[in-house]
Amino acid sequence: MENLLIYFLKVNGLIILFYLMYIIFLRKETFFTSNRWYLISGLVLSLILPLITFTKIIWVEPTPIPEFYEEVIPITNNTMEVPIQETPLDWSLILTTAYVVISMLIVMKITFELVSFFNRIRKNKKQKETDFTLIHSDTTENPFSFFHYIVINPNRFSEEEFQHILTHESIHVKQKHSIDVLLSKLFCAFFWVNPMIWLYRKAILQNLEFIADNETFQQIENKYEYQRTLLKVVTHQHDLSITNQFYQSLIKKRIVMLHTNQSHKRNAWKYGIILPLLVGFMLLFQIETVAQVKESKIEETNYAVTSNYSSILTKNSTDKELAELEKTFSNEKHKLKISNVKRNKKGEIIEIKLTFDTGKTYNQILERKSSEPIDAIKIFINSDKDDTITCGFEEISNNVTAEYTSDDENGAIKMDSEGYTVDNMIKNGKKVKLIINGKLQSENEKVKIPLDQELDVLKELDEKELKSKFNINKKEDEIYYEFTTKKEVGISDENKKFKTTTISTNSSNNKESFTYDVSYKKSEQVDVMNNIKNNKNIDSKKALIIFNEKEISYKELDKINPNEIASSSVMTATKYALDKYGEKAKNGVIVIESKDFFEKNNPIYKEYLELKNNPDKPKPRIITIKNGDDVVVFDGDKIKFPGYPTHYLNQLKLELKGKILEDNIDFIKNYDFEKIKDLIIIEDEMSPKEKKRIKKIIIETK
Repeated sequence: MENLLIYFLKVNGLIILFYLMYIIFLRKETFFTSNRWYLISGLVLSLILPLITFTKIIWVEPTPIPEFYEEVIPITNNTMEVPIQETPLDWSLILTTAYVVISMLIVMKITFELVSFFNRIRKNKKQKETDFTLIHSDTTENPFSFFHYIVINPNRFSEEEFQHILTHESIHVKQKHSIDVLLSKLFCAFFWVNPMIWLYRKAILQNLEFIADNETFQQIENKYEYQRTLLKVVTHQHDLSITNQFYQSLIKKRIVMLHTNQSHKRNAWKYGIILPLLVGFMLLFQIETVAQVKESKIEETNYAVTSNYSSILTKNSTDKELAELEKTFSNEKHKLKISNVKRNKKGEIIEIKLTFDTGKTYNQILERKSSEPIDAIKIFINSDKDDTITCGFEEISNNVTAEYTSDDENGAIKMDSEGYTVDNMIKNGKKVKLIINGKLQSENEKVKIPLDQELDVLKELDEKELKSKFNINKKEDEIYYEFTTKKEVGISDENKKFKTTTISTNSSNNKESFTYDVSYKKSEQVDVMNNIKNNKNIDSKKALIIFNEKEISYKELDKINPNEIASSSVMTATKYALDKYGEKAKNGVIVIESKDFFEKNNPIYKEYLELKNNPDKPKPRIITIKNGDDVVVFDGDKIKFPGYPTHYLNQLKLELKGKILEDNIDFIKNYDFEKIKDLIIIEDEMSPKEKKRIKKIIIETK
């Protein structure tokens, strides 16, 4: 049981380690396929590495036997009645049982979802394709895929939207993304108590959508329509968590990643950061150290031989090692018994009783009880020149403890369960003094940063800024850096972030783009203007500066309120920049937009806000007309006939029983569609043949 608990803790620790490394270094990179294998490998290695152990033997010199550790207990034949005590509740068994029951319930839920899925597709029309099987389901609102099945309601989407969704879901099928989904779900079932595993699963699902979106974007022509398709299904959710759903609650991030510049190949080094941490894990936890005292056969006086044998028992000794010690130090002359072992939550021994039975009138006993881990105990057997055997114990209090430190070019990071510290940053051969979140870090007192916070700003402070901000006088040759952190930004009304790209080009061979970064977080202090001016890619003083689509000078930058900046981007003198801005772009281009300008001129963002602010829009309703076609009424005010573009109801004439309706929207909202027999279309004669429009709809009732 104790070994299983230790294994369980190690697995969860590795899961947390892999997740933190992904969040800190890899989440924002566009190596989506590599990220997929990193996340899956993290789960697999978390199970395997704690099972791999190495044995290290340390030989130590023998030490004299301290007599004051011997406790003499005479053996008598007196008997005494021992009161019978009630057996206390075994809370460890109760908690283990409860944990297993919850895990089994989650597994049963997964099984139920599998059965529900196959029952659902069994009842619907199937269409076999080369790489997948298409399931037509009139009851499905949100398209999804599972292994080689793609389930979709074709009546909800136009032909172009249908093809976009089919391309997206077929990528999930071809790359077998359902394996990732099921594997992550099973890990949640067996390690549900670890909150990080749920975040880990969310990261896996998010990355799978990035993969499908990225490859779909490369295959389709109408990029904007694909983004509209994503937004169209934003208000519909699907109840099977084992499937790859076209809708995920990360619509903003998916649109952002579609327009994010591809990460440079040199950033692939970040995948190697996890390796020293895994080596550190193996060195700290997977090496079983066995300390043995050198056997001495050297002290010869008149052919007499003295021999000694001993081993060290530590707070981390496992039950298997304790049993091995009992076996090693027991024979027909003496017997070692280890009992009353109790451990803390970390698996360290806090209580233990050791007994040496040598067949004499007394036994050697050492018993320790404490809330703290025990000191190391040496168990020894000595034999002198007269072949007199002495057994006993000796406590060793000078244990050495180790802490793992990750060092890179940015300094040393020390991490524990409470947070991490940053130190030993070097620049030009000199140690940098850090001001972390407004506090100057000293040599003796390191500033601890919570694990849920990440780097926000890291910049060097000049003498003037150091004095004005922190009232510190900078000495010659001293280097000061300001280091601030922040929590990861979420999506809420008070804390909004949105990213998009609006760059396009006519040349298919020279596609170029840049990323807008929009932050509406009121409490977040970001030196946007300083980042723009100090950008390393261009000389901001010589660059062309565009603010709200108007050219301004470098001096006018200071007149812009940083808190009102919605987006900022920097372009070098690329072909796109030169084509759009001409010779003025030869030194690069800085494009800045205010919040008001951004919201008024970005259609994707406006539609996103509209959908977000109107979650209660009516669900699509279907009218099956006489010829078998399905007519879709959606958003409460739009109608779509097969072969015709979408029409607004208030722009049409609706005729019922020879009368023109006054309020089309109110009629559609309240009328029972079951009473409708047919809808007769009267086309607008003035509309072009290639895009026929409807002028009037005659409603026939049953």
